[in-house]
Amino acid sequence: MQSTKEQILAHIMRAGASTVDAISREFGLARMTIRQHLAMLERDGLIMSQEVRGAKGRPHLEYSLTEGGEESFPKRYQHLADLALEEVASLDADDIAGKSPSEKKAMLLMKIAERLYREHEPKVRDKTLGDRVAIVTDILTEEGGFAEWKASPGSFEITDHNCVYRRVVDSHPQLCDWHVSLLGQLLGREVEGAELIRQGAEACRFVVREQETTAKGTA
Repeated sequence: MQSTKEQILAHIMRAGASTVDAISREFGLARMTIRQHLAMLERDGLIMSQEVRGAKGRPHLEYSLTEGGEESFPKRYQHLADLALEEVASLDADDIAGKSPSEKKAMLLMKIAERLYREHEPKVRDKTLGDRVAIVTDILTEEGGFAEWKASPGSFEITDHNCVYRRVVDSHPQLCDWHVSLLGQLLGREVEGAELIRQGAEACRFVVREQETTAKGTA
């Protein structure tokens, strides 16, 4: 069971910058109790506060995660590194002959995706789309994410608040395309990366529709 401080960190990760009043309402705790927890989290360098002045009323403090706070959520960098090393070790000269650095990177990512798909495919085999969405959300969390899903009429949405690639995606944007492609393989549907942390969003939001869309100009 998470401690109150861990729950507060998770709330700020999920909701973004939050006030004492918002956190107090979320957990049904007194504002003074929330202030004490926030003071300890700020002392430990996991959150930071910023004074915000609204159109009316007195200024108030909003609390957001620091880099240390974001890194306090587990990320399986080691797993990704192990997969990359295994694939590099299996390459031979013919695999990379004549390829540019970007083509080599794309090929390596494709091989890692294939390995991850083989690893997780038995979990989603013969499952309905709704079951696959729930399973894939669990897989994202196991891999170091902080993922949730919800159903909407005709579609499902997966939101990952804790991108496992956050540290490296700015210099390697291909990871986002690769990640969306892998999710599509596991879900058996085309996946839309509706919002991405790399593009400035608070979280990565993926949408998968129950019915495949028909391409323009086709029957």
